[in-house]
Amino acid sequence: MKLLAIVLSLLLLTGCGAALAQIEKTEERIETAADRLEETVEANMTPTAAQADLITEQEAQQIALEHAGFTADQVTQLRVSYEIDDGVPEYEVDFRVDRMEYEYTIHAETGDILSYDMDD
Repeated sequence: MKLLAIVLSLLLLTGCGAALAQIEKTEERIETAADRLEETVEANMTPTAAQADLITEQEAQQIALEHAGFTADQVTQLRVSYEIDDGVPEYEVDFRVDRMEYEYTIHAETGDILSYDMDD
């Protein structure tokens, strides 16, 4: 990155507008490729049918809601996502009730609540 900044600075100082435009296009292509790669990785993080030993997103959601003492129609901004954290498959369940925000981490194999937090 430092080298890129130096090259850009030199190009600006020497008036090489065409070269600068080419570098900017290349930088945009790199950013686009990085965004696509991130989307692909996220898409592949979704549990598949081959992972039948995992609980479903709906089950993780239900575990968190029951623990908090709410039903799905009592909460807003309900979001469930799957990830693997240090080799542990888990669901992140986030939702709001009024001004209170709830965050749960549910083990995707056992259904155990690994952590939960409430913030206002």
